[in-house]
Amino acid sequence: MLTLVPIMVTAAEDPSPGQVAYDKVCKVCHGPEGQGNAGPALVPFELDDEQLLAKVREGGGEMPPVSERRLSDDEVKQIATYLRSLTTAR
Repeated sequence: MLTLVPIMVTAAEDPSPGQVAYDKVCKVCHGPEGQGNAGPALVPFELDDEQLLAKVREGGGEMPPVSERRLSDDEVKQIATYLRSLTTAR
């Protein structure tokens, strides 16, 4: 006799769109979860969406400008939301 036993598999939570965009462009310099690396820490995050968008597009210091082809305005706003979530989680 064969008995089947259901197995529960929990899927890992999908990363937020902001985390995906952050990991694609920002993580290499600003480290995992915005903790800093070659670039400064971004958490705690205190900029509004427009301030972050201006910083991303214009660059500054050692940060190169990031074009809209590489990171859309919506993705920048998603990154801001992601960084805010890391700030409130701490």
